Amino acid sequence: MKKAKVSTAREILKFEGRDPPSYWNRFAMLLALSITIATMGLLRNSGAVVIAAMLIAPLMTPILGIAAAMVIGRIDRVLKLFFTVIFVALICVALVWVAMLITNFPRGISIPNEVYARTDPGIEDLVVALAAGVAGAFVQVNKSELSLLPGAAIGVSLVPPLSAAGILLSFGEFRDAYEACLLFFTNLNAIVLSACAVYISSGAIPSVLAKGKRWARFSASFAITIIFLAIVTFQLGHATVHRFQEARVEQELAWRVKAWANPISVEIIRLDVNPKSKTVDLWIIIDLPLGAQHEVASVADLIPKELAKESLLDELQKTLGKGFFVVIRYQTRIAGQAALGTAIITDAPDVDKINEEQ
Repeated sequence: MKKAKVSTAREILKFEGRDPPSYWNRFAMLLALSITIATMGLLRNSGAVVIAAMLIAPLMTPILGIAAAMVIGRIDRVLKLFFTVIFVALICVALVWVAMLITNFPRGISIPNEVYARTDPGIEDLVVALAAGVAGAFVQVNKSELSLLPGAAIGVSLVPPLSAAGILLSFGEFRDAYEACLLFFTNLNAIVLSACAVYISSGAIPSVLAKGKRWARFSASFAITIIFLAIVTFQLGHATVHRFQEARVEQELAWRVKAWANPISVEIIRLDVNPKSKTVDLWIIIDLPLGAQHEVASVADLIPKELAKESLLDELQKTLGKGFFVVIRYQTRIAGQAALGTAIITDAPDVDKINEEQ
């Protein structure tokens, strides 16, 4: 391996420099700022603020250090950095949880979408983490490409899942907190694996093969990483397949609702299917003709008679089968269409037709 490559590998491995205490002090300060910004961004449901937390998060450096130590065969360094990262992650989750308790954050409000966005990891997140790990390691090896570092930091999500886990624990959402932690470990494992590939392809192979012990240590640590990644991939793959199946069922249900209502205009506001609990939540808005506003009648009398020809529940059962509990919430509204400059006012066209024309 060339001297330049040896020097680069040592720099990545000894990222603390000549004054490790000073580095770790800076690390703690940046991590505290990052976790604070990420938590505020999640609670405020602001994606821009969460991205700001990703940019200053310092966790990427020690994780790349783990990969460099694996390639060089320094198992002691691998273990030290790995347990350091895990310890730091636990501290971050605990700090967010304690902060939520101290501030007595109201539990009655709904959990922000930015928090829930970190609770449904899938294969797509693994692919992103692998690509971000390659980018981060490439920047470390090629110092001339430092402009790519912010993009790599944004691409991989390390601190936000930890903040989300702490928030969810304070809300008592333990299952979702586990999913957020799974996202963090997915990113951690993927970064290490892809970074190892980059370091080896950049010229570290002769160094690894130079000594039998070094090769054996690298092989053992790399095999453990692959096994852990396989376990994570299995969980992510199961979640991804489940999500795709759920999306297909929701798409078919939406089609059946539209077919059942035709030619009456019905707008689907919400359609959630949960196969595990066998529940469906359906919110729809039914358009009433203009003449309905002049009638004195109950809502049931105003709803178009066409909707009573066939039961909506029977239509839903054709897709779901028996055993599901369906909650249907519907509203009615007067819908009309006016031709400006004329006295022509007619019933409004179907909502879907308007969307297609736009």
